[in-house]
Amino acid sequence: MDFSMMAGIASVAVLIYVGISTHQLTAALVNVHGVFMVFGGTAVSMLLGTPLRLLGQTSIRCLGLLKKSDYDSPEKLVPEIVALAEQCKLRGLSALSEANPKAGEGFLKHAADMALDFNDQQFVRRVLEEEINGRFDTNNDIENVFRTMSVLAPMFGLLGTLIGIVGVLRELSNPESVGPAMAVAITSAFYGIAFANMFCVPLAGKLRMRTVMEKRTQGLVLEGLLEIMKGSIPMIVERKLQAFLV
Repeated sequence: MDFSMMAGIASVAVLIYVGISTHQLTAALVNVHGVFMVFGGTAVSMLLGTPLRLLGQTSIRCLGLLKKSDYDSPEKLVPEIVALAEQCKLRGLSALSEANPKAGEGFLKHAADMALDFNDQQFVRRVLEEEINGRFDTNNDIENVFRTMSVLAPMFGLLGTLIGIVGVLRELSNPESVGPAMAVAITSAFYGIAFANMFCVPLAGKLRMRTVMEKRTQGLVLEGLLEIMKGSIPMIVERKLQAFLV
C-alpha cells in the first residue's frame, strides 16, 4: 500500500467526521441540484471530450496508486542490475534470462529479454526509448483528465449557483423561501470547488510524480542494460546508475 495515499484518504474521512460531529457540515450542504450540476455536468463533459479507452486507462492508473510501486524506490533496482552485470561477466549475456520478472514493474525483465533477442545496442536503445516516451505521453494524457476535471467542476458549480440565484429571485416575494433557495445556490459552488481541490488536483499531482519516477526508473534500467551489453565491469555499471539517483 502507498502510505501517503492511504493517509490522505484517511485524513479526508477524519475531516468529514469532525465536520459532522461539530455540526460544521450539516444537512443544509446536501442538495441534489448541486450534485446534478457539478458531478453530472463534469461527467458528461468528460465523456464528450475524452476517448473511452483513455477513461479506462485512467481508472486503472488510479487504482495503481493505492499500492506501492517499484518506481517509487529506483535505488532498489541498482543491486539487481549490478548482480546481472556480474553474472554476465562470468557467463555471458545468456545470464540476462535470469532477470527478476517483478523488478521495476516488469520492465527489467522486458528490457533484458529484448537485449537477449536482438543483441544490438542501438536497436535496443531506440525501441526501448520509444516505449518509455510513449508511456510517458500516455501517462500525461491521464493526468490531463484530472486537470481538465479540476477546471470543469468549479465552472459547473458556478453554473449551478447562477441557476440557484434565478430561483432566489423568483422567491423574493416570499421571504421564508429566500434562505433555503440561496443555500442551494451557494452549495453548488462548494461542491465544485471541493471536488476540484480535494480530488482532481491532488490526483493529478500524484500521477505526475509517479509518471516522472517511472520514466526515471525505466531510464535507469535501460542505461544499465546497455552498459551490460557493452561488457562494462559491474563497478562502472553501478557508478553510472548512481547518477539517476541524484
